[in-house]
Amino acid sequence: MMHVIKKYRYTLISVLSIILFFVFWELLLHIFNISQTILVKPSDIIDTVINNLDILTKEMIYTIQEIIFGWIIGNSLGLVSALLIYRNKKFSNSLVNTSILINSIPLIALTAILGGIVGNNQIQKIVIVSLVTFFPMFISSLHELTSIDEKHNDLLLSYSASHKQILNKVLLPKSLPTILNTIKVSTILAIFTAVTSEFFGGYAGIGVFILSKRGLYNLKLVWAGIMFITIFGTIFYFSVSFIQKKIITWQKT
Repeated sequence: MMHVIKKYRYTLISVLSIILFFVFWELLLHIFNISQTILVKPSDIIDTVINNLDILTKEMIYTIQEIIFGWIIGNSLGLVSALLIYRNKKFSNSLVNTSILINSIPLIALTAILGGIVGNNQIQKIVIVSLVTFFPMFISSLHELTSIDEKHNDLLLSYSASHKQILNKVLLPKSLPTILNTIKVSTILAIFTAVTSEFFGGYAGIGVFILSKRGLYNLKLVWAGIMFITIFGTIFYFSVSFIQKKIITWQKT
């Protein structure tokens, strides 16, 4: 029993912290008699989630598709782009500058631009998430792939090692912790981007749901939507973190 507690102590601490937070939230509203037009009780939010589970699940699935597809496409393109051009400094610098330019565009402007091209639909949101998650993966991967010491590189070449062998045996293993850490961090970035882009235009998704219920001053449904996206974000992040720890057994993450 003690072995299990010790193994999962950080998870247990996190769960207990969340429970205590909600208990404190509930007590705070009761003690100070705060109006539910300002802040909704956690118990009422849970009741609202249960009573509106079908519609919340439907909207959440729509947004999850945007998040997952955009996250996979953005990270994949970022890593592949870095692998293709890391040896060409001129081309890599050009692509870095282009990436910086695209990521400097405000999200609302990017949503409007893509909305005029593909419309305010799910494809638009996937493209936006892909663009936003592409940049950190591309930059971090490129930095790792080009940060090998020149002396080490020359030594490997002196032993007739090909560039492919150097990539497979040295660069990729060295870069793997950073790549996986970037993938993990980009889960939150993908969620934030997808939901925020839905605020700026769309016909479905949890962001549209929250915005529409906010307009009707239905704060219980607004908080129910927020709870749904928070739960998914937590599960998504820690699932990727768990996979990362299983892959990188030699390093604490």
